[in-house]
Amino acid sequence: MIGLGIVLLAVTVFFAFKAYHDKKGTKFRELVMISALTLLALLLVSITIYQNNQVSNNKFQASLHFIEVVSKDLGVDKSEVCVNTSAATDGALVKAGSDFYRAINGSDPDKYLLEKLEFHQTDAIELVEVNK
Repeated sequence: MIGLGIVLLAVTVFFAFKAYHDKKGTKFRELVMISALTLLALLLVSITIYQNNQVSNNKFQASLHFIEVVSKDLGVDKSEVCVNTSAATDGALVKAGSDFYRAINGSDPDKYLLEKLEFHQTDAIELVEVNK
């Protein structure tokens, strides 16, 4: 994406140089406008992609922090804590060791309530690991 932007910027500068020398013609002036608008659209798309990636990364980091806090509070290893979501912790199902909990958010990111759950058929629960 950056390479395409650099090439588009070079083409825009070239057309601007040609339009400056050919003041009577409109061909290069129109090409400058088209390439500048394309460059602007490319820039805006890149910003949107960056913002979406940042939001996704922030949610994932918050989930990792939640796992660390839960493992510390319950006294289990982080590798033994499983969460059913990587985005929000409110309403998330948490498996810590052999126990299951439902997480309810509090007023602070480090404050939450874990409600212990009792399942009747735990052999039907399948844990799936997602690599991100």
